[in-house]
Amino acid sequence: MDSLSKQPNIYDVARVAKVSHQTVSRVLNNNPSIREETKSRVLEAMENLGYRPNLAARALASSKTHMLGILASDTDFTGPASMVHFMEVAARAQGFYVVTCRIDPNLEASVNEGIEHLMKLGIEGMAVITPQAEAVEAVRKMVAGIPVVTLDSMYRMDELAVSVDNFSGGVSATEHLIELGHQNILHISGPKNWFESTTRSAGYTSSMLNAGLSPMIIEGDWELSTGYRIGHALDLEARGITGLFIANDRMAIGFLHAMRERGVEVPKRVSIVGFDDLEETQYTWPPLTTLRQDFKELGLRAMELLLDEISGKSVRKLDRLVPNLVIRDSTGPAPR
Repeated sequence: MDSLSKQPNIYDVARVAKVSHQTVSRVLNNNPSIREETKSRVLEAMENLGYRPNLAARALASSKTHMLGILASDTDFTGPASMVHFMEVAARAQGFYVVTCRIDPNLEASVNEGIEHLMKLGIEGMAVITPQAEAVEAVRKMVAGIPVVTLDSMYRMDELAVSVDNFSGGVSATEHLIELGHQNILHISGPKNWFESTTRSAGYTSSMLNAGLSPMIIEGDWELSTGYRIGHALDLEARGITGLFIANDRMAIGFLHAMRERGVEVPKRVSIVGFDDLEETQYTWPPLTTLRQDFKELGLRAMELLLDEISGKSVRKLDRLVPNLVIRDSTGPAPR
């Protein structure tokens, strides 16, 4: 067909196939009442005419948009960005399109506007990737009638949720240092209003108390520069610190750089454990011991839960992934 000519419509298909336009509509919506011979004739007419169905019109007719929404914060960080990517891949494989709306979880207006924008599009389900309590609570209040899955947030037993077991990660990091003979172990946490930060800190604190040791916590904010700043300001001798569990790899990398500039040997003088297993951690000096989060698996499992719920096939609500300890050269026996 000439690219400048009028695009074929449902009536053109009906004329060529010698059926009514209602029959063409039933074929488009996979109505089981249509005979195979009629269906084949309509599909052949569509192919010959180069007809492409109007998705918006089909959505209005069927109440199915095949659109999903992702409400996400902190997509400039590797973890959330990776989860969004793999969720989009999984959704497309099942015939769904994804609209991602980035929000500032600390601004109520930003969260509310993001939710309203996605709901106006007629999404059939929503994924929420934000660790801030206030943003998740806003979704619970404002979203009804569609399934919602949360990723890496606090959840209730009746809700769809996928998360990393951050508590067990904090335990693994701390126990690794304790097993190496460290007793004065400092934890540099993430921000207090992040779920994953508080649960990693809880795992650290639990392990320290169970071992009869005193927890020491400094609050951080996930940034490279913060790890670097704390690394330069920290008086290791005054506190007798020989081990650190740092709540994410970005801060740990900054801290490692500060130790190198100060001439503090890692792991001879101080051992360091991070969290995330970013690609860069293999190439720091020394390579960083860390907890591995599988962001791809998180995203894929979250989308699987959401699509199963939409289709009525859901058999579970919660899915937790345990992070794996990756031992490299930044940890060693406590100095004597």
